[in-house]
Amino acid sequence: MKKYPVPGAVGSLMIREVVKLLRSTGITLPITSHILISCSAGPDSMALAHLIAKYGRRVGLAGFTLLHVNHGWRGEESDADEELVREFASNLKVGFLSKRLPNGKGKKGESWENAARLGRKKVFVAEARRLSAYVLTGHHADDLAETLLWRLFTGNSRTHGAGILIKEGVELRPFLRIRKEQIFSYLKEENIPFRIDSSNADPRFLRAQMRRVLMPQMENLFPQSIQHLIDIGLAAQLPTKESSPSLLVEEPWPTLFAANGLKLRQAHWKVLSEKLRRDPNWLGELHLPQGWRLKCEKAGPRGGKMRGHRRWVLEQV
Repeated sequence: MKKYPVPGAVGSLMIREVVKLLRSTGITLPITSHILISCSAGPDSMALAHLIAKYGRRVGLAGFTLLHVNHGWRGEESDADEELVREFASNLKVGFLSKRLPNGKGKKGESWENAARLGRKKVFVAEARRLSAYVLTGHHADDLAETLLWRLFTGNSRTHGAGILIKEGVELRPFLRIRKEQIFSYLKEENIPFRIDSSNADPRFLRAQMRRVLMPQMENLFPQSIQHLIDIGLAAQLPTKESSPSLLVEEPWPTLFAANGLKLRQAHWKVLSEKLRRDPNWLGELHLPQGWRLKCEKAGPRGGKMRGHRRWVLEQV
């Protein structure tokens, strides 16, 4: 009988959370297609690569490849990142693939961060299609909370209310239940090397200021604030098994659905999601499975002006 490596206390908890989260999205585990693991050499992606490659037999069966995208922003530092990931893949006995992005700083007037993000996504899609693979990324729970705040403050929560999606196209984010402190505990537990991207602390980037200043102060004042944001972001994506009668909420959805107590059954959520996918501006009445009805209508005037909001009523019939 084949013996499998057993993780330590932190790793055991993390792999259970990963499996639980992926299964909650409807993904059948273990995944039978190839899996690419995005690995930048930073702590999050190195922890993800190690956890999945060494202890992830319940996640994937067809093999793993570490995918490194070299943006070339930091010259020799960027090349050192790539070399560390290459060596790490060899030690884990998994594949290694590196892609270098041209013009890493983007077009004139475009933020470096956005240019890098779009560049990575193009690589992810191209390589996933070529290998018929999923791409796993190291986005974690603190990233989810940070993104929810970012979108709230910039006015994008209406269309991106869930923050970071667990599954988006070819990408899977299995660490969205895992806090940053857990990741560092796992790195220590397994003695995993990593490198810190100096641009993450560059004050020119607003996200870096949020990460270093806003988030710690907020959690210091309200100890459960980050966890509440994480719960809201995940609840907006994962329908609960419960349902509540005659609850009235307004858009943006799906965050306010979860935040204000509108709990849809999984069968209800599937019907509503399909309806809104076909017609994002839908108004009317929708009969849901198991004897429920969802009404959606325009909200009334506020302050003398008609707002574009919708009003939702869920009731049992």
